[in-house]
Amino acid sequence: MRSISLALALTLLALAASACSQGTPSAPATPPMPTEAAQPTSQPIAPSASSSLEPHALDTPESAPSSLETPEAAPASLDPRALDTAAMEECDLLADSDFSALLGQTPAEKVPEAEINRTACYYNFSGGQTVYVTVITNQPGKEAYDGRMQYLDSAADAEALTLGEVAIVQERDGQVSIQAVVNGWYLALDGRGFERQALIALARLFEERLLPNSQQAAEPTATPSDPISSVPDLGQCQNTYYPIVQDASWQYQLSGVSSGTFTRTVTAVRADGFDDQDVFSAGTTRKGSWACENGNLISLTPSSGATVASADMQAEFTIESNSGISFPADPQPGEEWAQNIVYLGQQNTGGVTIESRNVLATSCKAGNVETVKVPAGEFSALRVNCSTQIDIYISGNLVFSFTSSDSAWHAPGVGMVKSVGTTSMGNTEIVLLSHNIP
Repeated sequence: MRSISLALALTLLALAASACSQGTPSAPATPPMPTEAAQPTSQPIAPSASSSLEPHALDTPESAPSSLETPEAAPASLDPRALDTAAMEECDLLADSDFSALLGQTPAEKVPEAEINRTACYYNFSGGQTVYVTVITNQPGKEAYDGRMQYLDSAADAEALTLGEVAIVQERDGQVSIQAVVNGWYLALDGRGFERQALIALARLFEERLLPNSQQAAEPTATPSDPISSVPDLGQCQNTYYPIVQDASWQYQLSGVSSGTFTRTVTAVRADGFDDQDVFSAGTTRKGSWACENGNLISLTPSSGATVASADMQAEFTIESNSGISFPADPQPGEEWAQNIVYLGQQNTGGVTIESRNVLATSCKAGNVETVKVPAGEFSALRVNCSTQIDIYISGNLVFSFTSSDSAWHAPGVGMVKSVGTTSMGNTEIVLLSHNIP
């Protein structure tokens, strides 16, 4: 009996670990979409003490200060494909003089996001402000833009912006997110702690910097006077740290108590949820279903179940109750959340079938943004610390109780890049080997 309950615990732990470690846009990433993930609100951003700009002077390109054109020492032209390399060491998208002219200070730290198919960089400032810029290089800008628009949270709160061929700007909890097609390239700029108009001015630099993309001669999808039609009616799954995109995938390396590799894939996307699966090199496959509410991700919806299968074991789970969330839309340092799920399970191992009632309780707290280096590159990632308890009941009796704790690091628009877990059986580390977000 104990060996069967232990197998159940390990199976449930795999489900719990999946729930705890989510975070496009993958971003999503998500979503980031890459970087693009903030859910908009109409709340204005407070002026930054570091900025000396007059907001009214930046309302339109025509009234922008002359420093917008090409600040001295900044690159005069830019082909992002030349920077499209996982070995990128410098942040060549913007120059210190750009930040000094428009934001009133220069970055204290510049961290390139080492990834093929996009050029991206985090700019961190001494006062805690941040700017993140990314240009997609493997798709025509309009195609990439339209793909991201499918997964934004709310069209009503996004505003059309006079920038490039088409653009929107969103605000949420002090973060400004700009997405645009500029000279045929998809451009995203996210900033926190700076004035909205200053960040728009920073984005407008790319109208003169980016060389035209020969893949596409984009036509505007909407006029600036029609902000609602420029953004389609969108679903609920837009998440800063987990890009919810059909066929997005992440490959991870396991070491410690468990070893090998596994690939996580988003297998189906709906307006209010999605399905994913993990395929392990050892032969086990986990499948799960998720609900989305305003960007919050909720593991295993009550109307769906989960399966875990291997060569000698098949487990089916349905949900008796499910409360809380697995991962918030845009967690901030110090934010706490929890989820409690009661699974009804039926497992067949070695010809023995057993039914159980399994209670899984997870509590998490967001830490600080830290620099994390893994095989897939170096990322500025939010640390999230979680603890999980699993209680297994058979015939109404508690037969097994299991606890674990883990820390996971999530990068905007990318997802989980690293996780370190501790249980009574030992430690397990997971690191990102590669990822692909279409």
